[in-house]
Amino acid sequence: TNTTCVCCGLQAKYYKLQKYAHAKYFHFNLYGVRNGEEVLFTKDHITPKSKGGKNSLDNYQVMCATCNQKKGDKVLYE
Repeated sequence: TNTTCVCCGLQAKYYKLQKYAHAKYFHFNLYGVRNGEEVLFTKDHITPKSKGGKNSLDNYQVMCATCNQKKGDKVLYE
């Protein structure tokens, strides 16, 4: 699987086993490191759901949380 942010090229380095405060189960989050700081990796919709994108593997790409937040509901290749 690809573990590089499609926007900035940051490489993910490790997983952390985590649990949100009110969650019942633990889960793994993927992280990279930029300037000594951990950066969470996310699943991004290539075509945003708000623009008709589906929840399917062919509509997902890997993005760091920073780039995903900047992208918002835009399509990168419009």
